[in-house]
Amino acid sequence: MKHCQHKQSRTGILAIILFTASLVLSACSLPGISLTTIPTNPASQATSQETQIAPDTEPEHPYTPAETIFSEPDEDEAGPIDVVDENINAEDLAEDLRLTDEAATGQQEAITDSTGDADVSPGLDEPAPAIAYEVRRQFDTRIPPTVVTQLQYDTYEVYHDYLLITSGGANIREWPDASSAKVGRAGYFDKVRLLSEVAGVFVESYGTNLWYEVEQRVGDQIIHGFILSSLGEVRTFQFEKMIESVTTLQAEVDVNVTAYVSNYKNWTGAAPLYQGGIVDAFGTKRYQSAPAYSEASTESEFRYLSDGTLVSILAETDTFYKVHVPFFDGTYYVPKKFISLKNSLEQLEQVIVVDRHNQNEGVFEWVDGTWQLVSYIYATTGEQSRHKEPTDLGYFMVIQKVDQFLYLDDITRQIAGYAPYGIRFNGGAYIHGVPVDLKIINGTRVFPPHQEYLHTIGSFPRSHKCVRNYTSHAKFLHEWTQIGQSAIIVIE
Repeated sequence: MKHCQHKQSRTGILAIILFTASLVLSACSLPGISLTTIPTNPASQATSQETQIAPDTEPEHPYTPAETIFSEPDEDEAGPIDVVDENINAEDLAEDLRLTDEAATGQQEAITDSTGDADVSPGLDEPAPAIAYEVRRQFDTRIPPTVVTQLQYDTYEVYHDYLLITSGGANIREWPDASSAKVGRAGYFDKVRLLSEVAGVFVESYGTNLWYEVEQRVGDQIIHGFILSSLGEVRTFQFEKMIESVTTLQAEVDVNVTAYVSNYKNWTGAAPLYQGGIVDAFGTKRYQSAPAYSEASTESEFRYLSDGTLVSILAETDTFYKVHVPFFDGTYYVPKKFISLKNSLEQLEQVIVVDRHNQNEGVFEWVDGTWQLVSYIYATTGEQSRHKEPTDLGYFMVIQKVDQFLYLDDITRQIAGYAPYGIRFNGGAYIHGVPVDLKIINGTRVFPPHQEYLHTIGSFPRSHKCVRNYTSHAKFLHEWTQIGQSAIIVIE
């Protein structure tokens, strides 16, 4: 069930661009334009699915790229830009950059403020005295004892339990009382360590007496205090749920022949309409999916399984594979052409678990009979809204890795920027680093160096469908993952 590899010669960047521009765009991914000598074929072509809702057919969006030049890459950056794709930013990237700049300014102001006297609430001559309060619950998430912590990436300080600030800013009070002294301030989308939820003084304007006890790092100092509960959202790393999903998939792989659904950009063929429509009863779309029948007959009931979905092969007929889908524990018959055994998982050794609800991820590696936690970090997934899609839940194959890819402007269809270190796992959906918009200088596209950080990562879904990481973590994953040994799991 392996796809054939078809190498195509290239005589130069211009020829490559002209050739690939003749390919059609999907609403969720655009066929890549290779700027290297890597062969372009269905098994190696990489595109992203952070984009619009997919139609039944791929509309053509021909364009003629203007002259493009690239900044010299840093010595630790990987390779040239490989492919072109749709705009991968559900939210305007300029907004992410603005919030990142504001967060950096706010952090500097907080450091300055922390060296002076404590701010007192307006109208008070002196800070309010200590008050009695009731601890409602404590936050103390721990890594399961069956998992060994062996971090290979620890660039950022990350808390197991944290409060994401969802207002324009939140004062940190000395006590759970709005009239007590302000000892610090957390900015929009800041993440502060969460210790407990307490019942304090009622704040009439917000209609609550619930507060969160928090710690905030400001430079070398740790500020302890309380934030009104209405100003933030509780987040946590679901380590127990993460490792449970990992061991479930491992048990499936250990005793079965593992394969995955392969219908990237409908290259295998369009699945049949579902009761005349393009979305099944479970919300899965027809585009880039395979039909999964309840019986070994195309006349039986069916649902869609999206590209990249991991399955176990239980049996086969002349035209079908009988498969088990471990994510929702279902057994179906899938036409053989939609199932790929390429790089089949014989042993599960590396897993990236993305938590769509908490906007974070944990990374696990099987070493000497034990699962090790090698990194955990904040992440940003796909947004559910018009022309955008959430990141699909499920167990997925690590299908392909690309150094980086270009993306197009939604309106002009011109190249708009690039995203580094892509790992494709579901249709055109990738894990990747921070997107970087190009700059236009005297009519020429100039691509800036990689950008490491966005303050919005780990806040709310902001992409079209991909999973956005800090660039250094995306690079770590890109180098660490081994195709044929790795899977990506998306949980809620």
